[in-house]
Amino acid sequence: MMDKKEIREWMWDKLEKRGISRFPGARGRIPNFVGAEKASRRLEKLSAWKKAEVVKINPDSPQKEARYMALSSGKILIMPTPRLREGFLILE
Repeated sequence: MMDKKEIREWMWDKLEKRGISRFPGARGRIPNFVGAEKASRRLEKLSAWKKAEVVKINPDSPQKEARYMALSSGKILIMPTPRLREGFLILE
């Protein structure tokens, strides 16, 4: 079984080999990738998403569409500030 570091390396390799990682690249971060918006749109089909009034979504680039979806559908968005330096933001 792979550990967390090995899983990250495996995923970064896949993103790079398939040419779908977006700037600034995959390694060493939560990578942005081609299709991130489409992946976020899949949330709308989940019963948990439909029922949720409050959602917590990270500030990373791949989750930008999910944050937009949450706010545009009237959900309360809780978002951590980068590195939690300033805690959490609550957006309505």
